[in-house]
Amino acid sequence: MRNYKILLDSLITKCIQNNESKTSKYKYIMKKGLIFLGGFVAGILATILVAYFITIANKPNDGGLVGLTLFPEKGECITTTLKNKSCEIEIFQVLAPNAALGNIKYYTDEKRFGGKTYRNYDILNDVVVLLINYDNKTYYDDQKIDISNKCARQIGTYQYTTKSEFEKTVPAIVIE
Repeated sequence: MRNYKILLDSLITKCIQNNESKTSKYKYIMKKGLIFLGGFVAGILATILVAYFITIANKPNDGGLVGLTLFPEKGECITTTLKNKSCEIEIFQVLAPNAALGNIKYYTDEKRFGGKTYRNYDILNDVVVLLINYDNKTYYDDQKIDISNKCARQIGTYQYTTKSEFEKTVPAIVIE
């Protein structure tokens, strides 16, 4: 009987040790599994965060116009008209409902024969500009906008590529 008691005690001791060993292995596996799962979730979140910042960095900074850079403060008026000169912007390409590329054209008004007024076009002073309107006014191709005695204030620059693959930078303006 004594042998059975010793054998039973040793068996109980081994079971307790095995059970503790299994418990510690289970805890170890759970710990490693949770670390793996946490790292996996952190990796997914980091990927989403990086993709978000890349999207924000590539987003245009003014209503969808890629290449538009606005100044922190308004610039100077880029057109001035003299007593006998008039000035207009002729739109040649609409980029958005409130933004269009156009030429600033200067005309000299001269009175000639019989008191008639003639407009002489000054081709040497043409300036290409990006015209932006924040008042929800829309533009259309070949539109002519008289800006005589108005200020075409530069608010930034606009970079674009022409059909001939030339990179151009033009002033971005608003009419005041």
